[in-house]
Amino acid sequence: MNKACIHGLTVCLLALVSLGPVAPLFAAEPAATMPEASAPAPECPVLMQEAEATFERGHQAAGVKRWKDAVPLLREASGTFLKVAAGCPALAIQANKQGDRAMADLKLAEGAATHQSDCLPRFDKALDLDIRAAAARGDKGDPAEVERLLAEAESTWREATGLCLPPHREKAEKSLAATVRTRAANAELLSAGPACDGAWKNAGALIDYAKGAWKDKRWDDAAMLYSKAVMAWEGAADKCVGTRQQQAQRKVEQTQIDAHNAEFCGPLWESATEQSQRLKGSGSSVSASDRDLMSVKAEVVWRDAVTQCRGSPQTLARSNADALARERGTPLPAQAMAMYGSRKPAAPPVVVVAVPASSGASLSAPAAVVVKPTALVAPTPANVVATETRTTPAPASAPPAVASDAVLVAGDTTYRGAFSVDPKSGAVSGTGIIEWTNGESFAGTLMDGRKQGKGRFNWVGGQWYEGDWVDDRSIGHGVIQFPGGNRYEGAVNDGEPHGRGTLIFSTGDRYTGDFVRGVFQGQGTYAWKNGNRYDGAWSLGKKHGQGRLTWAGGDAWEGEFRDDQKTESGKSVAAAATSR
Repeated sequence: MNKACIHGLTVCLLALVSLGPVAPLFAAEPAATMPEASAPAPECPVLMQEAEATFERGHQAAGVKRWKDAVPLLREASGTFLKVAAGCPALAIQANKQGDRAMADLKLAEGAATHQSDCLPRFDKALDLDIRAAAARGDKGDPAEVERLLAEAESTWREATGLCLPPHREKAEKSLAATVRTRAANAELLSAGPACDGAWKNAGALIDYAKGAWKDKRWDDAAMLYSKAVMAWEGAADKCVGTRQQQAQRKVEQTQIDAHNAEFCGPLWESATEQSQRLKGSGSSVSASDRDLMSVKAEVVWRDAVTQCRGSPQTLARSNADALARERGTPLPAQAMAMYGSRKPAAPPVVVVAVPASSGASLSAPAAVVVKPTALVAPTPANVVATETRTTPAPASAPPAVASDAVLVAGDTTYRGAFSVDPKSGAVSGTGIIEWTNGESFAGTLMDGRKQGKGRFNWVGGQWYEGDWVDDRSIGHGVIQFPGGNRYEGAVNDGEPHGRGTLIFSTGDRYTGDFVRGVFQGQGTYAWKNGNRYDGAWSLGKKHGQGRLTWAGGDAWEGEFRDDQKTESGKSVAAAATSR
């Protein structure tokens, strides 16, 4: 303080006033003021704008599937949004919301980028390897080269299953299983050795030559080549093992049918086709009586083909003959077959009549009688006696053969049971078991070659149908077991659920209601294994119309459904109201 102030207070005060404001001797601490929540730090809005701009660029890149460009942009935007949310309370809510969107897009883009860079190349490579392996197998190439291609394909499919996303992952898994099966089959070729492979190639070459002769209508050459192919397949069956041996045995049976058809069926088929074409092209240029005569002659040739052909040609020939008879409206004249038919005797089936052995029969004595009739006749005891027979010794005490024990072999079809054959049409009637060389079978009744009444048909893939048959068609009520484990019981039409029935799925789900050609259509109830349930209308396999969906807990929704989805025309029903 100025010493002059000690001598005079007034002078001192005047001096202080003249000096202007003076800081207090003891200054107070500055007050700590809180920033307003609505006023973010200057850098927060800038960071937010940068994050949103980066997010928009990444979103646009993802929109045009530039995944490699989108991933770093979305990752940067996600990190910036997180920084803003942590350091800028005023913008935290908005930043968190935008950050969630950026993170969701980032996961999608990362998955797509992985799919594009890792999955698809392996997917394409594995497909290419499978195609090359299939081509090599089709050209009867070296099994070792096929094994190399399949092994690489299997390894690539395994990589794809670990890298791909649905639905490509499921496709890769399915393809992997198929490649593993093919590789196992090819392994048998490698183990069978060159003898099997050589016999297989020779048989295949003969089949190709025979097909060429058939195409050129050189029937004698085709029959000769098919007969040689039968011997070649028999040789392959002796030299091969496992699945390949079984395949060769099946080819023996099929090639026998082809050889027979080349000799007996092909010329008749050609003649019948020509006559049917002339009849179709005659138009109004011929009289009605002449047209009927042309129809009769064509039908006669088709009937001849029925007795001569085997396998599917026999069925087609019968259908063509029946169609001509329906169009004409009158049956064949009594002498038509004798007047216009071929003089060639019908190709004989081989009939095996089993003779049960007595209890005292020698174990080394085969108990069977092989009968080869000279004409197509019913396998009855009387006919067996009248035919030319070739027998193996049977015990003297064996009882006589009965018709119910007969086995009739005609082409690719074997009949076991009480069957008889119409000598004119060749149609088989009776009850028993019918087996085809492709592995299918039917147990039931035939009338004129058509399934009638009750019966069961088994397909090769494991599916079977048991129920009503009308004129060779599965119509009425029956049970269908599907290969995947699903099972249907109810009305059927041509082997499909049609009408009212119940379909039980392998998963435990169940549908009871109306079907149209195997599809849910009409009114029905679907009960899920987890306890959920839908009762109402269906259209083309989807919930469509008025219905009620009840959850396992008791809550429900009832109203109108459209294309499997609830609409606005409905209401929720609480569990308590549902239980009342």
